[in-house]
Amino acid sequence: MQPPAPYPPPYAPVPAAPAAHPRTGVAAAVSLVSCLVMPVVYVALVLEFLGHRFDGGGSLAPLGVAIAVGFSLWIAALVLSIRAIVVSGRLGASRAGGVFALVVSVLSVVTAAAAAAFSLLMVSGGGAHGRPLRVRGRPRTAPIRRDAAWSGDLPAALPDASRLTPAERAREAARWTRDAREEHSSVAAFARLSIDLLALGATPELVERAHRAALDEVLHARLAFALAGAYAGEPVGPDAWPEALEGEAAERPAGTLRRVALESLVDGAYGEGLAALRAAAEVAADPAVAAVLETVARDEAGHAALGWDVLAFCVARDGSLAPALVEAAEALSARADSALERSHAASVREGLDALLSGRGERAAA
Repeated sequence: MQPPAPYPPPYAPVPAAPAAHPRTGVAAAVSLVSCLVMPVVYVALVLEFLGHRFDGGGSLAPLGVAIAVGFSLWIAALVLSIRAIVVSGRLGASRAGGVFALVVSVLSVVTAAAAAAFSLLMVSGGGAHGRPLRVRGRPRTAPIRRDAAWSGDLPAALPDASRLTPAERAREAARWTRDAREEHSSVAAFARLSIDLLALGATPELVERAHRAALDEVLHARLAFALAGAYAGEPVGPDAWPEALEGEAAERPAGTLRRVALESLVDGAYGEGLAALRAAAEVAADPAVAAVLETVARDEAGHAALGWDVLAFCVARDGSLAPALVEAAEALSARADSALERSHAASVREGLDALLSGRGERAAA
């Protein structure tokens, strides 16, 4: 039999624990990735939230995954950064890498918040123009291509762009291209409104006015594309737009009524009315541009009046829409940036209160 192994003497050396590594490179890499991902997550969160505020939108699962990944990266960046600072201090090494990673991880939240604020401003503030086509609650516009079909054979005069600098021409071309895309989107929005009104059993007068408004928007889009092409020095027009076929074909009648009411308030009474006010207030040195603005201001005021009448029809059909409409009106006031927007939002809120109280009054466009 083998004798038992002797116990190790008390003075036997104990193996040293492996030294911790600060891993500042990993912390910096994760922080940089977080700084890139977090703004995207915040912008997606804003856009998806606005979409669901209008008509329920689609599934929130993809957004939930994106949020989980983004915040996991941010938390990991914070933990790794702090660990790198602590371990570097214990080892007597430089803490600069860990501090850099920590600063970048904090900046990721700051840049994300700034990106979210900017996207909210673009979606709900000055970027709003009339009644856009909404797909799952979010405004949509067609892509652009070099095409003269929408700007040719117009009786209106074109502006003289030769007096402008290249930078001024580029700025005006971008402005009128944006306006043209929004007017083009309104064509589809009013076309869908006419179908919605038929589905809801609206009066023929409302259906006819919706079709006339769509024809107005065709003219507005053609005029705006013509101005964009004149400033750009080449024809500008809309490309094919399959996304216009997407929408609420499978909606239930109650969902259609709610969506039509909210869009008539936000995009009709407020959006079209604001577009009319802006066009009327703008002073253009070029007579061709002034003539276009005058046409737009007159027609958009009529479209705002149509929005009020459609809204009255929806409220008469279902009075339970009132809380959602009031909430939407309050959101318009909260997001108003300029004095004109605040004044118009207050006017719309007064008109909505009058409509809901049954006095039959409405705010002037």
